Parts: sequence; C-alpha cells; structure tokens
Amino acid sequence: MFSLKDIKSILSNINIKEDYILIHSNLLIFDQFNFSIEDLWDVLHKTLGNNKTYLMPTFTFSFTKKKIWDYNNSKSETGALTEFFRKKVAKKRTVHPLHSLCVYGPNYKYVTDHKCSSSFGKGSTWEWICKNKNVSNLSIGIGLNGGATICHYPEELYKVDYREFIKLNGKIILKNGLKKKSNFTYFRRVQKKKLIGFNYWNKCEKDLIKENILEKRLFKNKIPILAMNTKRASDFIIKKMSTEKNYLGKLKAI
Repeated sequence: MFSLKDIKSILSNINIKEDYILIHSNLLIFDQFNFSIEDLWDVLHKTLGNNKTYLMPTFTFSFTKKKIWDYNNSKSETGALTEFFRKKVAKKRTVHPLHSLCVYGPNYKYVTDHKCSSSFGKGSTWEWICKNKNVSNLSIGIGLNGGATICHYPEELYKVDYREFIKLNGKIILKNGLKKKSNFTYFRRVQKKKLIGFNYWNKCEKDLIKENILEKRLFKNKIPILAMNTKRASDFIIKKMSTEKNYLGKLKAI
C-alpha cells in the first residue's frame, strides 16, 4: 500500500529547475494506494512548487472512431490523474483531436496553442515544448516508452519511414461551442498488411542517462521516475537522428 508520504518522498528527491513541468503518469504500477487523485494532485503541486506551470497530456485516441472532439467534454484517455487535471484544475486545453494538452499555473497563457494541422509538426504545442529550455518532462510510474511524447517531434521532423501521416477526419467543438471541420493529421506508426512500424526506446533512454540529460530513479526498486529537460533531450535525439535516422524505430515486415 502506497501513501501520500511515499509520493512526497519520491518527488522530493527530484530536482526540477524549470518553470514548466510536463507530467506523464501511470498510477497502475503503484498497485494499491490509500489516497484520492485530488490528494495526489495536491501533493504534486505543493512538493514540486505552486510557482510552476503544469502540463499534462489529455489525449483522446477514440477520436479515430467517434469522429468528434469537444474542448470541454472529451475525456482524457491518458489516465485518471490527467482526467482530474482536465476537469478540475486546468486553465486551458490546446486544440487537437488526438494530442491535446491541459495547462495550469502562473504562466499558462504563455504555452503556445496548436497552430498547425499535424500532431508534432512546426507550429505545434509539442514543438514549443521541445524547443523551450524552460520545460521539464517528468514521468511518474512510466519509462521513456509512454512517458516521453516529445520523442515524436524529432520523428516527424525527419519524416521517418516507419511512420506515416493519416487524416483525422471529423468535427471539432471549440471552447465557445463553435463547431468546425477537423483538418488535423497524425504521424502514426505504419500499419499495413505486410509492414508495421515499431519504436524502441531502451537505447535512447540509456544514452540520455549516459549524457546526464535524463535522471532516472527506481522507487522501491520497482517504480520508475524520470526527469529531463525537454530541449536538451530533443536536441540530443535530433542530433543522433541526423546520422542515424532510425534511432528511435524502424519498419518491419510481418
């Protein structure tokens, strides 16, 4: 059974200097805990700093089937903490039917809105995150795989062959209730009859640790806690991919 004291102990050992914190989380790995999601957020906020600005992914993968995304009502499908954050805490949500983010904190207005059609392309919120030296990526209960969406920015930048653009057709309902046709795209892993795209993260995670870009701790020898500066990590990956385009994945025949 995990307590709030345990969570506070985990977070107190992570030194985050940046003013913006992008949090990825997987609470399932904690097995059991005797506190509410609201209490968890309260500890996160107080321990990491109420002067920080927080971002959480509020992805809605079901858009590909439902064909409608609502700024105010589409639930986050990236965990209980992110849905609580979306409904009860956040001051804004970026507009993208698959890869939106919710934001809260004193500098929430400075987080750029999504200004392009693709998930991670030029003008996207994710580009802003990857180019901003004042953002930390914090992963709680999850490793680089699933806990570092920023890695998709370099992949789209280099147009890797194991991913492909798909159109996200459907409707978008904005914060003010206005509706518009979706013109968004997603650079997803290739999914064809004889070919499929794969990501592999272990080598990248080890390299980032070796370069002192990524700080990784295992709480109770089980629960991974990762922290890294998003710009330093993105710059490193982009440089690696300049000579090794398939550094993060590859196309496989099936």
